Amino acid sequence: MNIYFFLMILGEKIEPDRNPPILYHNSRARSTGNCNCGRKQAPREDPFDIKSANYDFYQMLEEKCCGKLEHINFPVFEPSTPDPAPAKNETPSTYQEEEDDVEGEKLKEKEPQTQGESTSLSLALSLGQSTDSLGTYPADPQAGGDNVDAPGHGTEEKSEKRPSLVDRQASTVEYLPGMMHSNCPKGLLPKFSSWSLVKLGPAKSYNFHTGLDQLGFIPGTNYLMPWDIVIRTKPEDEGDLDTNSWPAPNKAIPGKRSGAIAGRGRRRDDIARAFVGFEYEDSRGRRFMCSGPDKIMKVLGNGPKESAVKALNTDMPLYMLSPSQGRGLKPHYAQLMRLFVVVPDAPLQIIMTPQVQPGAQPCPIFYPEKQEIILPADGLWVLRFPYSYVMERGPCYPPKENQQLISYKVMRGILKAVTL
Repeated sequence: MNIYFFLMILGEKIEPDRNPPILYHNSRARSTGNCNCGRKQAPREDPFDIKSANYDFYQMLEEKCCGKLEHINFPVFEPSTPDPAPAKNETPSTYQEEEDDVEGEKLKEKEPQTQGESTSLSLALSLGQSTDSLGTYPADPQAGGDNVDAPGHGTEEKSEKRPSLVDRQASTVEYLPGMMHSNCPKGLLPKFSSWSLVKLGPAKSYNFHTGLDQLGFIPGTNYLMPWDIVIRTKPEDEGDLDTNSWPAPNKAIPGKRSGAIAGRGRRRDDIARAFVGFEYEDSRGRRFMCSGPDKIMKVLGNGPKESAVKALNTDMPLYMLSPSQGRGLKPHYAQLMRLFVVVPDAPLQIIMTPQVQPGAQPCPIFYPEKQEIILPADGLWVLRFPYSYVMERGPCYPPKENQQLISYKVMRGILKAVTL
């Protein structure tokens, strides 16, 4: 209902200065974005809050495209009260985690807290004294506590180490208003995840010779890089042969493959091939893969020949100059939005640990609510990165024209393979 019409019904005099209309922020700027899996494009309004930027737009497209795909969901805040509160802004502006831990221990030694004292939940979480969903923990015997049942109290036994807040259950009464990062309060989760991880299909759904069949890619840039992974198998020369059961002449030894490579201790099937792609997207919906920092992929046919090892062992830029610049003088940037990973049908797992630093230090490092993600075998997985990176203090703004793009990066080592 229009607010002016509502005021007329109440008989209240309309004074625009006193009762201004309530409208959503709108810069009238529009861009083109893709859904979580990348198959569907849609126009998007310029977002003015973290939820519309990192969740609402993609959730709208979920109903049209990605909703039926297999998801790996990230943990989010689950309230136990009808009116949960956002965490107070007590995060430092620089990297001080180790120093804060030391100061916290000193504070506990000097002024031990008890359950009856009035402290904010954020402070209680930082000191390990919260009594809500985190549970209670015995007092530190070295801090002069009165808990006689605590390990080491009055004895020479070594005191049991208190579990860290990362290992405890997340709070159910206070949520994180921003995103998970290296300086955010521990033991808190956001109301929604700014990340997404979906499975497009089995490993065979990706064609190495034709690349990804999705909209928006610049021709020749829609390919994933091969990543050869060694499957550790028992060397041929380790097998003990029973001398009482020698095979007949010209007959293969049981359990020994005739196709073994001479001079090598592994069989031919000890190599599994995965595929990796770092996808960038600009505001006009143009997409492309990069095979390394500042190196846009360009394949003429039969798939890329460059391995993904170099890109995985290097910090990849979060922003790059788009290869399709407009007529204006202002440069167009493309942002890293998706990581495609093809996990082969082999006895291995690929562990994903995304870490993003969207600015020069002291900008913190952002990561999903689950820091280590195991990708099962036989799948084409797509990790969608956040559109915006927001702390409790506010957003981390994209680079300006005179800023170095090297400070905005995705940390190296985002993937590692583990054989089973």
